[in-house]
Amino acid sequence: GTSAPPVAWSGQALTSNAMKARTLLDKWLKRKIVSVMFADISGFNDLANTMATEELLVMHSSYVTVLEDVGKATKGTVQSLVGDRVILSWNAASGVAAHATEACRAALMLRD
Repeated sequence: GTSAPPVAWSGQALTSNAMKARTLLDKWLKRKIVSVMFADISGFNDLANTMATEELLVMHSSYVTVLEDVGKATKGTVQSLVGDRVILSWNAASGVAAHATEACRAALMLRD
């Protein structure tokens, strides 16, 4: 069989392609300052091992509902939910001018 001929790239062509790629990325990607909160249930694994499945599901469902409600009330977004670990963010998906204040307000709401 025959093989494809080698492709010759000059340094100038590589630099030009890298600059074009960077220009496209700059159009799509914008750096932002965001606020992030990590939440979990203290002792969740021990609870999961001692509670009946139905009770655990009710407790977990209530926990997630509270976090979602607090996120909505403070203009936050649930970014990740894995087991009892929840990550919320402010100013990532949508613009929230006072994102740090809203994140702190969410933390206080969850504490209560």
